[in-house]
Amino acid sequence: MSTLSTTNLKNASSGSNNIVLNSDGTIGGTALASTSDVNGVNTTGTVTASTTSLVVASATGIAAGMFVVGEGIAPGTTVSSIASTTVTLSANANTTLSADPVTFYSASKILTPAVVGSQLCRAWVNFNGTSTVAIRASFNVSSITDNGTGDYTVNFTTALADANYVATTMALPNDTGGTQGQSAIRGAAATGATTMTTTTLRINTGVTSSNLFVDMALVNVAIFR
Repeated sequence: MSTLSTTNLKNASSGSNNIVLNSDGTIGGTALASTSDVNGVNTTGTVTASTTSLVVASATGIAAGMFVVGEGIAPGTTVSSIASTTVTLSANANTTLSADPVTFYSASKILTPAVVGSQLCRAWVNFNGTSTVAIRASFNVSSITDNGTGDYTVNFTTALADANYVATTMALPNDTGGTQGQSAIRGAAATGATTMTTTTLRINTGVTSSNLFVDMALVNVAIFR
């Protein structure tokens, strides 16, 4: 086995060393990704719903064409232009932000999961729906309120930005006879109040063969926004 002994590697047309082999065995040079390439540009921003003017705490590293990730900012939104700390978005914001976290990144750079985290699931829960209701596993869900047979309220740990989220539910019946379980957001007419709020979601479970509410052995809920 042979060893190549050198300290620098570069492209013939490059004016600087692209890869530097340090004496301690580490690698440096301009060819490596910087911290901003890996993490994106993370800061806070303020914007009014239905407008494109996003004011950021720091504009360092932000450039036109970068993608923008943040609460109420539609996926695929980019930076149209930037002047000082005012960023003009390619699409209107859906939510008013007040010094809320926002991230800017280039699709050609290395990304971490945190960069796109705001487009992922906002809350989810897997809980036992029979006898004493108990959470099996969850994210951003503090507790489940048992309102009665087949009637549950999911309580969020951290409030959502608004109530315009998407809720998906699934229920597993407490039998082995092939009963088809069903679950749904509880109708406002049944409660006389809004059942989707920024802090709670009320759902009902039952079976397809009847119009009666039925407790389910397992209930899953996921929230996207």
